[in-house]
Amino acid sequence: MKFRMENKSFFLKSAIILFAFLFSNSIAYAEIVMPQDPPRLVNDFAGIFEPEKVVELEDSLVRFAKRTSNQITIVTVTSLDGMDKAQYAYEIGEKWGVGSKKLNNGIVILIKPKNDTNGEVFIATGYGLEGALPDAACNTIIENEMVPEFKNKDYYAGLTRALDVIMPIAAKEYTFEEYEDDDFMAGLLTIIIIIVIVIILSAIFSKGESDNGKNSGTIGGGGFFIGGGLGRSSGSSGFGGGSGGFGGFGGGSFGGGGAGGSW
Repeated sequence: MKFRMENKSFFLKSAIILFAFLFSNSIAYAEIVMPQDPPRLVNDFAGIFEPEKVVELEDSLVRFAKRTSNQITIVTVTSLDGMDKAQYAYEIGEKWGVGSKKLNNGIVILIKPKNDTNGEVFIATGYGLEGALPDAACNTIIENEMVPEFKNKDYYAGLTRALDVIMPIAAKEYTFEEYEDDDFMAGLLTIIIIIVIVIILSAIFSKGESDNGKNSGTIGGGGFFIGGGLGRSSGSSGFGGGSGGFGGFGGGSFGGGGAGGSW
């Protein structure tokens, strides 16, 4: 009799736990924002972009989708409603069906701007793009391109900087390794330029002192200009121009690839 009572108690507790789990999940699903009707690739529910910028982004992403079949959707929300940013982004990818069903080549860029809580960003990649954009790549893009601009509340700049990296990589015009090499070389070039400037200034001041203040060195002949950069491929983004409307999501799936950041 005691054994039966213990079994009943065990099954009752298990049923309660299972019900609570299913109920909590149903609440979580209900809190995921739904796509616009008709669907769009840029879904600025938080209102962090100027209307004309939304048009530019939408146009660029539609053209990119038509050219490569890769679908990148941008979703901004004012709150994650207690959900983890990764889960929120994956659920958007799955429920909206971002990317094609055959290739699973969708990307969700989720942004929750900083308000009364920390700002959050997550890049979720579909199965088909996890090789080109591994977790480490998404994390680096977020830390290097997005968060620095987001801290200054320039969400458009941070997003476009990220897209200038993500688009050519997703289109296989550029690799994450090349992106990292560019960062390394850019840093090295900056160090070299600083060293050269220090050497030139030291030489000028030394000459000025040796001449007892007469004809102290200056940089003439139109000035001394240092500019340019190694530059990443940005031809894939190409903001502006007409592209027609977005035809809708294709039923892509997500397997947990991607990375996030906070500020």
